[in-house]
Amino acid sequence: MAKAAKNHVSFRAPPALLEFLQRRREEGESLGECARRLLEFYLALLREGLEEIRALGLSDEEAARVLEALNGVMITPETAPLLWAEVAERLGDEHPVARKIRSLSPAGRFALADAAERFWRGEEEVIREIVGRTP
Repeated sequence: MAKAAKNHVSFRAPPALLEFLQRRREEGESLGECARRLLEFYLALLREGLEEIRALGLSDEEAARVLEALNGVMITPETAPLLWAEVAERLGDEHPVARKIRSLSPAGRFALADAAERFWRGEEEVIREIVGRTP
């Protein structure tokens, strides 16, 4: 049996996701192509959200405190919009950094969720991304 290409991705879609893809599929487009196209939209939103986080002007120490506040937090699509509350609970509701995080749009909050997940998987360069020092 031939090995699959390294850039090939496949998954089983639960009913709600399958319906979502079917409703957004363009004429002649496969479900896989539709999923790829929509993931590209999500990637663009994450980029916009990261720019919004950078615009907060966090220092390295502040970015680390935010990520530390999110250590152990279950991050799901449903909880990502509420991560600001976790930060506020751990730093204090009126803490200046907590107030900055609370000001993020949904795109910024999802970008924060993505950054936190990657950081806690060992990608320490996430702090540089957050403060705007990407290579």
